[in-house]
Amino acid sequence: MTKQPKRSAYAYFCLFSLYFGAAGGFLYPSLVINSTDGALWLPILLWAGASAASCLLYVRLLRGLKGQPLLPYARGLLGPAAAWLLTFPLLLFAFGAVIVMLRSFSELVTMTLLPTTPISFLDGMIVPAALLAAAGLPPIFRAARLLFLLAFTILLFLLLVGFINTHLYYGGPWLRPEPAFLLSGDFYGGSFLWMGFAFVALCGSYDAEESRAYRKGYLLALGVGTALVLSFVYLPVLTFGRELSSNLTFPFVTKMDSVYQYWIVFENLTSIFLSATMFCLLVVMALKLRTIGSVAHGLWPKLPVSKLVLTASAVVFAVATWIPEWRIIESWLFNSLVIRMYVMFAFPLLLLAAGKRKTAKEESK
Repeated sequence: MTKQPKRSAYAYFCLFSLYFGAAGGFLYPSLVINSTDGALWLPILLWAGASAASCLLYVRLLRGLKGQPLLPYARGLLGPAAAWLLTFPLLLFAFGAVIVMLRSFSELVTMTLLPTTPISFLDGMIVPAALLAAAGLPPIFRAARLLFLLAFTILLFLLLVGFINTHLYYGGPWLRPEPAFLLSGDFYGGSFLWMGFAFVALCGSYDAEESRAYRKGYLLALGVGTALVLSFVYLPVLTFGRELSSNLTFPFVTKMDSVYQYWIVFENLTSIFLSATMFCLLVVMALKLRTIGSVAHGLWPKLPVSKLVLTASAVVFAVATWIPEWRIIESWLFNSLVIRMYVMFAFPLLLLAAGKRKTAKEESK
């Protein structure tokens, strides 16, 4: 496998920030609003903390790879059979993540802008993402750096405009915690938003220097992403109140559709938001498809990554187009929690334990 060039913390920051921008505004807000009657910031900050802890686990794992990708390392550490058992759930996780992202964004466009456009046509946005993924990880990072400033400039403008007609008292209770959200499926369904670091870890090559850039870039992006997500959640609540917001499928999108001010020259802020989200989405889908190719290559090393990516893209398109209704997407968000927790915590912990055991055996000889 070709050795990947060194990447700066800023490159990681751009890619991880786009990950938050890709899904934070259209899937996540309704989950948070429906998860608790207490302070909305609490479940957000809890997931941010869990995400930081999981990322640090991966950093500890990646800094010992000595320039090789994670999955070949796992194969050499555990042997082919054990590595296959440990990494196959990663493949299911990545497939589910990109299918949900593609179909849910197509549903959003259908509901808001293009009600008569076939879902199959909208799902065709996977084609440029697939070509970018097949080109390799460096082009994905270059695209992320190129689109980051454009996408986030638009999002920042929309957030500032979104403060029009907001009322702080709608956002309460501000300080009252409601632990019952820990039993809410919506709370756990939202875990998908906080896992961008896992995709990057699974498809890159790392050493101590690269893992430091990875860690710094993610923690910086986590701060920006958390602020972005808080805005996505609170702006519709501060506008419509919690009860109405909880009944909206896409609360932030509805908020954008309700903004009207004489000095705003753009007639449709929703289309502007969807455009910025699409910039983020194309890069993130390319990252996820690249992850599928890398994980599949780890399971079947003789198959080239680029062909695996293109094959996976065709499967994702077919499944996303076949899904008959929105409830199936929601079901996946809620029922895939075990796989997501495995990816966040169990997988890196198992590899760290296996590596420590191997080192102890070598030192005892």
